[in-house]
Amino acid sequence: MSKIAIVGASGFTGVELVKLIINHPKINEMNLFSFNNSGRKIKDFSNDLSSCDLILENISDIVFDNYDLIFFACPNGTVMNYYEDLMKSKTKVIDLAADYRLDNKKDWDAHYYPIKHKNPSVLSKIIYGLPEINREKIINSKIIANPGCYPTAAILGLAPLLKLNNIHEDIIIDAKSGYSGAGRAMYETNFKDKINDNFLPYNLYAHRHHPEIEQELKKIAKGNNVNVIFSPHILPIFRGILETIYVDLKNAIGKKELEKIYKEYYKNEYFIEIQDEAHSEIKSVVNTNKCQISLHTNKTDKKLTIISTIDNLLKGASGQAIQNMNLMLGYDEKLSL
Repeated sequence: MSKIAIVGASGFTGVELVKLIINHPKINEMNLFSFNNSGRKIKDFSNDLSSCDLILENISDIVFDNYDLIFFACPNGTVMNYYEDLMKSKTKVIDLAADYRLDNKKDWDAHYYPIKHKNPSVLSKIIYGLPEINREKIINSKIIANPGCYPTAAILGLAPLLKLNNIHEDIIIDAKSGYSGAGRAMYETNFKDKINDNFLPYNLYAHRHHPEIEQELKKIAKGNNVNVIFSPHILPIFRGILETIYVDLKNAIGKKELEKIYKEYYKNEYFIEIQDEAHSEIKSVVNTNKCQISLHTNKTDKKLTIISTIDNLLKGASGQAIQNMNLMLGYDEKLSL
């Protein structure tokens, strides 16, 4: 049995973590912490937690050594402030922000300015927490960088194909996300009026997930060049991500053969579903930790469209964090998911 803490429990991803851990059979104690909402009950932030009377404590009162694992569901730049103390403690850590997702300071500085990274020397040493790719490394890690939502869908959608070394380097990712991806603080401004009955692109060629996607795809491609054109959009729905990914194949491969390749690659992955005939869609993955992938080729079998869908709050954030927690604490990876 384990004792865990959630820092930033009142945000969208924090609330999802609470909902999942309440039903976890191996967690016997959970404490919730907040920077701005201490003293309030967690049920104030979700109708789904109406029977939960846990109270948010102030982050200044946390004692890291009291916990087997701590989740940080906080804004970018938070965990780095506690990194040295966390590393000295016995606790394990899962950071749902971007502090340790990128491998080098140059990429951090370019995309997360004006936040100055406080531990740039360790960036390349922190394990990227995508279980389907890095499971064995995650199991033995003290701190994990939980992947971004857009990168999760993109990497899972492309990984089997990159292993084949059969695609030209330019990859177009047309991504659409529900507005919960912007976070609770943004949603509670006039942002919600802007997205009502609307559909809009944002941060083209400047999105913070762009270098994360390219970095991890290049690792899978093992030295082969990968050039990603990433176009994110916001949908007028609360949750869910659908990415339409376009690639040109060097050698023709038919749809059935591609599906066979993907099914073989993910044959032991409980949370990955390869669709045979249907198109992947958001409604099928909402409130699950699943990633659904469908593959579509043109008449020449040399142009491929990949549809990859996830729930951005679960497989794109909190569900994946629970997956990582289970691995790090030695539990069945599927528990509470």
